[in-house]
Amino acid sequence: MKLSVVIALSSAVLSQAWAPVSNIPFRQASSLNAASIWYSTSTGNTETIAGYVAEAAGLSANDIGDATADGITGADALIVGAPTW
Repeated sequence: MKLSVVIALSSAVLSQAWAPVSNIPFRQASSLNAASIWYSTSTGNTETIAGYVAEAAGLSANDIGDATADGITGADALIVGAPTW
């Protein structure tokens, strides 16, 4: 008798362990909201990739030649792309 009660209780607890949690709200923001993307390019490839990253992150890509001190220091995070050759 005790064994059947233990099995019944453990199966009820385990079935709820895998149930989706609906009372936790989804995140509406991420740490990328305060980031800025800066790139330098020689052939245009880095600019293209910066555009892809900016689109995925919901940001805009900025040419480093147009940077200001406030634009750089005002961001919480920087995503920087530079040519390799």
